[in-house]
Amino acid sequence: KVFLDDSQNEADIRVQFNRAIDLARRNGSTIAIGHPHPATVRVLQQMVYNLPPDITLVKASSLLNEPQVDTSTPPKNAVPDAPRNPFRGVKLCKPKKPIEPVYANRFFEVLSESISQSTLIVYFQHQWQGWGKQPEAAKFNASAN
Repeated sequence: KVFLDDSQNEADIRVQFNRAIDLARRNGSTIAIGHPHPATVRVLQQMVYNLPPDITLVKASSLLNEPQVDTSTPPKNAVPDAPRNPFRGVKLCKPKKPIEPVYANRFFEVLSESISQSTLIVYFQHQWQGWGKQPEAAKFNASAN
């Protein structure tokens, strides 16, 4: 199947039409699909009159009952290629400087900093700073009594 007018450029439509002709020659038939855009119609009007003699235009419905040629599998008499090993290992990059060791205490320092700066922890810190304290208005009323 070939879609003729992916773009509205007449040159691109001609390329797709010629691709459909090549596929029809190779597979015995092909279906070319397009929209009735002005550029597509112009190209088809020009190309139909110059069709090669071995190409015949038919309705797509006439291809429904045609025997299909399976071109997706290679012929049975083809010599299979030797299987290749996809596992070749991973190439390692050599560091330019020696790698510094990372100790466990540094891990916990970074983790602690990350957690203490998180939005959720900061929110709870701000909430807890006010817990256990009376509001200013309540203090004023208590001392007046």
